[in-house]
Amino acid sequence: MGGAGLFNLVRRVLQLQLLTVLGGLVLAWALAGREQGVSALLGGLIGFLPNLVFAFLFGRKDPGKTAHQVVRAFYIGETVKLALTGLLFVIAFHLPGVSALPLFIAFAAVMAVFWFSLLY
Repeated sequence: MGGAGLFNLVRRVLQLQLLTVLGGLVLAWALAGREQGVSALLGGLIGFLPNLVFAFLFGRKDPGKTAHQVVRAFYIGETVKLALTGLLFVIAFHLPGVSALPLFIAFAAVMAVFWFSLLY
């Protein structure tokens, strides 16, 4: 797969993750109400936003990058992604009315989009 195909794949995964966030919001809100819907939205965003940041940090096209620079960018991007994920969980659980179950289900659904896209 060429470089352009890789970036198209990343874009597609991010789009599918965003659709999963919105789907989780609508489904949780319809089935269980506003509070559950907002919790699902937060969980989905906790999964989506760090991946978006990683894509911007790691995915910049620069044909002049050495292998060392690519690996370094990957590790920096992954570190920022993990730290941001943790921070967003801390923030979410300090908000009033957040329900853990829809938050974690939506987070897991967004993460599953990434893992299943690797199989595809």
